[in-house]
Amino acid sequence: MTIRNLCLVLALLVTVPTFADTIAIIGTGNVGMALGTEFAQQGHTIVYGSRSPLGLKALDLAKKTQGNASTASPMEAAAGAEIVVLAVPGMMVKEVVEILGDLSGKLIIDVTNPLVMTEPMVFTYGVASSNGEIVQAAAPDALVVKAFNTIGWQSMINPQNSPGPLYVPIVGNNKAAKEKVAALVKAMGLVPFDLGPIEVAHWTEYAAVVALNNQFSERQAFDLVFRAID
Repeated sequence: MTIRNLCLVLALLVTVPTFADTIAIIGTGNVGMALGTEFAQQGHTIVYGSRSPLGLKALDLAKKTQGNASTASPMEAAAGAEIVVLAVPGMMVKEVVEILGDLSGKLIIDVTNPLVMTEPMVFTYGVASSNGEIVQAAAPDALVVKAFNTIGWQSMINPQNSPGPLYVPIVGNNKAAKEKVAALVKAMGLVPFDLGPIEVAHWTEYAAVVALNNQFSERQAFDLVFRAID
């Protein structure tokens, strides 16, 4: 092997993650775009699950995503993935999970909030429990982790624009699954912290509703930001 070839091999070993996964991003909106492009930069293979997989929006997103990104129907995307990201409207999450097929053993990252608009730009909490718990009940043999629902898509892409570190609460019942999501969070330049079991998703989702209502009111707008304390 020549020195040049050896250098190329070493470069590949440095830039390609040891355990790259196929990640299905269900949804092609801003959050799906942000997470799909960020995870692709970590070396994972991205499949965007869309109701219109051959539509211009989905195809353009796949084209702009690093690596061998592709599009498929939501069920097809989920079937071929180890990790499934739910980046869909919050009140549709149960319906979406039910059409994805057998999710047994898969890691599901739920990034949704159950928002209901009661009047123009006024949001209420739309479920009795939480979307995290609804997803876990709909896919009982999957490893469900709630994450990314308290941070805006712009901060997912450019966390360096924040005046300080951005913390991402993670909740779920499986320790190994939460650790895997934490690794994805860290690789994005964000800071993960374990907030407990899946029922705690209720509180992280409620916090997002509070922040949104202030942003669309005459009151002072604010970002929902967690900080570590000593």
